[in-house]
Amino acid sequence: MRQMGMDKKIEKKNWSKTKTLYLIGFVVFFVLAFFGFYAMNKKTYKVNASKISVKKVIEGDFQDVILIDGTVESINLVLVNTLEGGTVDEVFIEDGVMVEKNTPLVKLSNPAVELSYMNQETAIVEQINNLRNLKLSLEKDQRDLTESLIDSENSLADIERDYKVDSVLYTKDVIAKNDYIDRREAYKYLQNKRDFMNTNVKKSRADNEIQIRQIDNSIALMQRNLNLIHENLEKMLVRAPVTGMLSSFSPVIGESYRSNQTVAKIDVQSGFKIIGQVDEYYLSMVKPGQLAQFSFDGELIDLKVKKVLPEVINRRFEIELVFVNDPPKAITIGQSLQVRLELSKAQRSLLIPRGNYFQSSGGQYVFVINNEGEATKRYIKLGSQNPSYYQVLEGLNEGEEFISSSYEDFKNYESIKIN
Repeated sequence: MRQMGMDKKIEKKNWSKTKTLYLIGFVVFFVLAFFGFYAMNKKTYKVNASKISVKKVIEGDFQDVILIDGTVESINLVLVNTLEGGTVDEVFIEDGVMVEKNTPLVKLSNPAVELSYMNQETAIVEQINNLRNLKLSLEKDQRDLTESLIDSENSLADIERDYKVDSVLYTKDVIAKNDYIDRREAYKYLQNKRDFMNTNVKKSRADNEIQIRQIDNSIALMQRNLNLIHENLEKMLVRAPVTGMLSSFSPVIGESYRSNQTVAKIDVQSGFKIIGQVDEYYLSMVKPGQLAQFSFDGELIDLKVKKVLPEVINRRFEIELVFVNDPPKAITIGQSLQVRLELSKAQRSLLIPRGNYFQSSGGQYVFVINNEGEATKRYIKLGSQNPSYYQVLEGLNEGEEFISSSYEDFKNYESIKIN
């Protein structure tokens, strides 16, 4: 019988020296890789201070202002338009001169329109003649009826005298009864006939008066139409409607104009206004009464929005601005200006000046400079803007400095070392 031995003790294996070294190496590599990756993502760009511009974050009054193009026009500018289209036959005056009211400017020719007017004139004259003949006929019929009534009354008067005589004679048995009765019946007949004709004449007169008034009104209306045709024919010779300075007038012999086309403008010279062109984006923001300014001969001239014309043409709409005070004496019609239009009232805000940095950052971040001569990228939030400043909503404090020049060379870096 085999003798059972004691159980063998199993010893726990320890980490070998090689495995320990591998573990330490892996940890060191991981730490170095982490810091290397962090360092790579925290790149630093070196730049000379003379190559950049630096500005401060300030607190001040901010206004939402836009720049618009404006043109000086007369406050009372009268447009001279064609009534009918036509070809230029004659030009009587030059552009840029003072003209009196009714001064001939240009003569147009349009045979088709002239023939149409002549046909209309002929038709109207014929209708007027027909109405006048009808009126004469009605008046003649009325006279004939009246004349018949007079004859009837005269006959009645004659037989009335005979009837009265016969009545006396009949009572004295001088004439026969049948003769008396015939005379009496004849008298009654003429009396009834006279009464009927009298009623008929009165009714006819009333009806004719109404019809004749209608005829007269129709003739008057047709006469006005006839006068209008004559005026329209005369307006082929375009005249100045008012007295003033002629402008935008450049017709050429043989040139064609459409109906209701502007031939010229006349400045009545009673003052100036400015017509501004505004991007359609601001249509809901521009209201009458808003203020504006423009620079002229070194001075700021105040304006006010008088009218907003909401029709959008080529992605722009027009506004009419007037001078708050007297306009500059040297200002002229047709002059182009750049106008600062205020969209809001001033409010206290943090502000940063506009600069080339915006093109690279899109206004999402700026490089803020610390006391050690380094600039780090900081994300910000901007609000409204005007031609000079951006309104800062988040990310910056008053007094901080930032790089305001272009970020194109270092926009992918996190920090800047300024030498």
